[in-house]
Amino acid sequence: MDVRLARPTDAPLILSLAVDESAHLVRSPSWPAKNPVARTVTRTLFPLTFSGRLWIVQDGRSTALLEIQPRRYVIGFDVARLAVRGDPQAVLGPALGAATAHLQSKGVPRLFARAGERAGETLRAYEFQPMAREYVLIGHADDARGESELPIDSRYRISADAWPLHQLESAITPPLVRQVEGLTSVDWSKTVKDMSEVVVERDGKIVAWAGWGTKLAPKLVAISLMVEKGHSDLGPDLVQHALKQVGAGYRLVARVRDYQSEAMRAFTDSGFEIAGEEVVMLKHAGVELARVQKRRLQVSAVPSVQAFHARRLPAAGTRQPPTSLTGKKTICDGIA
Repeated sequence: MDVRLARPTDAPLILSLAVDESAHLVRSPSWPAKNPVARTVTRTLFPLTFSGRLWIVQDGRSTALLEIQPRRYVIGFDVARLAVRGDPQAVLGPALGAATAHLQSKGVPRLFARAGERAGETLRAYEFQPMAREYVLIGHADDARGESELPIDSRYRISADAWPLHQLESAITPPLVRQVEGLTSVDWSKTVKDMSEVVVERDGKIVAWAGWGTKLAPKLVAISLMVEKGHSDLGPDLVQHALKQVGAGYRLVARVRDYQSEAMRAFTDSGFEIAGEEVVMLKHAGVELARVQKRRLQVSAVPSVQAFHARRLPAAGTRQPPTSLTGKKTICDGIA
C-alpha cells in the first residue's frame, strides 16, 4: 500500500485518472461544466502554486486520486475530485484517512463532498452523512417569454446588500445546514466576475435575489436564485429577466437544493429541466480540543483562629490599651 502526496512524477497517472469520467466518484461543484483537469495537473507539477492537497493511493492494480480544496471564509474543505480505478474498497479508506488526518492536524472539523446517488452510498461506508439533495437544472435562453417584466420594487444589487442577502440566505436555509456550512455575510461581500445581480426589496428587507452570467463553458452560463417564502410570485419574473439578458443560443445551469422549493418552482415554470441530481455530504474530522493545563492557585498563608491569643474581658470601669489581633501591643500602648 502506497499513500502519498502527489509528486511531479505522478503527472501522467493523475492526468489519466482526471480525464477518465468512469473513474470519478466525486466531481468538482462546477459540473456539468468541464472538470478543471488543468488545475489538478498544475497542482501536481507545482505543489506550492495552489491551496489544497492532492493524494495518490496505490494498492496493486487499484489506484485512487483524492483532491481537497479549502472553503472560503468557512472552516472546512471540499472534495474537489475523487477518482478510483480498480477496487474502491482497497484504496478509498487509506485516501480518506490521509485527508482526515490532514484536517485534524490543521484543526479543521469538516470535509464536504457532492456525489451522485451510487457514489453517495459508497461514501456512507466512510462516515459521510447526507445533508441535502441538490438538483442540476438546465434551461434555454430561447424559452424567454416577452410578456414577463421585473417587479416594480426590484433593482440591481449594491455592495451594501451583503448583510441583507446573508439574512435572506439564512431565512431559507434549515438551521442544521446553516450551522454546519457556517454561512456568513462575508460570502456576499464580494461580487462574482461577469455576474449580473438583481434584488427585490420590500418593507426594508430583500426578499428575492437572482444572479447570472458567469460562464461555465462556451454558450453555457450559471444562474442562481433565492426567494423568501411568501414571495414565490417573484421567482419566475426574475428567471425570465435573466433569460432575456443572456440572449438567444445560450443555455443556463442552476443548482437548487431540495429545501429551496420557491426557486425550484420558478425554474421549472420557466422551462428548466432536471439534468442531474447529487447529494451534499459531510464527514466530521473528529478534531480534538486542545488540553489546557490547569494552574494551581497559590494563596498566601492566612493566620488561623487558633493563632489568636484568648484574652479575658476587662472589668467594668477599667480601660485597657488596644492590642493587635495577635495579642501583641500596638503603637498605641502606653498612651493614656
